[in-house]
Amino acid sequence: MAIIWKYKIDLSDASVFDKIEKERGISFPDELKRFISETNASTPSKYNFMAGNNERVFGAVLCFNDGKSETDSVFTALSIIDDNNLIPFGIDPFGNYICYSLREKLVVFWDHETGKVVSTGASLTDFIISLY
Repeated sequence: MAIIWKYKIDLSDASVFDKIEKERGISFPDELKRFISETNASTPSKYNFMAGNNERVFGAVLCFNDGKSETDSVFTALSIIDDNNLIPFGIDPFGNYICYSLREKLVVFWDHETGKVVSTGASLTDFIISLY
């Protein structure tokens, strides 16, 4: 069964990627831009994944619409995560972030209590396919 992305909110302005890139001195991978554009603020029907030896939960894709200030906004996540190597794109139900590591080109799990990063060992595509 394919993943169904529920409760999607249309991306209001595709230039949001340019704005974040300029502010953080980074470059979004095209694959991540496409994923966010297609699933902005949505919730996956399959949401479990492994990070290290621990099972985690993908609660929702962050909202990339500028002006949103709730917890599930990429702007909130960017104000919390100061590592420019990490692009937060998802959140779990406990306030931890699912990020894309620019250095490793892999999806990682960022723990909000410790700041510890644990790799999923998967590219973005493989990570999405592996959700169960």
